[in-house]
Amino acid sequence: MNVLMNIFRNNIAEIGTPTCTGHTANSLTITGSVKWYKDSATYGIAYRVKGGSSWSHVADSSQDITITKTGLSAETTYEVCLYVKYQGVYQYGTAIEATTDAVAPAPENNG
Repeated sequence: MNVLMNIFRNNIAEIGTPTCTGHTANSLTITGSVKWYKDSATYGIAYRVKGGSSWSHVADSSQDITITKTGLSAETTYEVCLYVKYQGVYQYGTAIEATTDAVAPAPENNG
């Protein structure tokens, strides 16, 4: 009984370390998981250019997160972490670094 009470009263999320499972010149695919036991929370990935000052957020509908973030810059290193947002407060997990690929050169036209 005491263990269950602690789970429901605890406002600290269990946030795993994400994994970059794929990348292109303008996208990163990030997977990971969070554990949260209360209703009305949002979870997903947070990302920023390495050394940036603020996070951008992409929500997922599942605590088992798989997000492909598109629209990124080529040959750029990003910091990426998982987050839980509850009652306007963000909790962040450990950040990893992931780098997008270089843009492939255009094929030569020997026409």
